[in-house]
Amino acid sequence: MIQFFIGLFLGANTSLFLYACILAGKKEDRNFIETEKNSE
Repeated sequence: MIQFFIGLFLGANTSLFLYACILAGKKEDRNFIETEKNSE
């Protein structure tokens, strides 16, 4: 039973970490595109 909770905890943390990476990547892409437009 403890193994289940440890797996659940690690899985949730991994999911949140990946989600944060995706959000950060989207934000960077948006900034990069705006920078590209302004430099032209």
